[in-house]
Amino acid sequence: MSRNLAFLGFDLVYIAIVFMFFNWGLLFVSVLAMVMFHLQIVNVEEKFLIKAFGNEYVDYQKRVNRYLGRKLR
Repeated sequence: MSRNLAFLGFDLVYIAIVFMFFNWGLLFVSVLAMVMFHLQIVNVEEKFLIKAFGNEYVDYQKRVNRYLGRKLR
C-alpha cells in the first residue's frame, strides 16, 4: 500500500500532534519536518534503492505509490 510506511507514519504523527495541540509554531515545525522527510525520500533513499535493486525497484515504484495506494494498471 505504501513504499514508505515509516515516513507516512511520521507524517501522520505530526498531523495528529498539530490537531491535538494546535499553535502556529507547532504547525510550522511539523510542516518543516514533513518536507524534510519527503526530501530525504526523494533525494537519498529512492536513488539508493534504485542503485541497490535496479529494475526490480523501478517496477515496484510503478506499482505502488510513494505514500498511499496502489497504481491502477
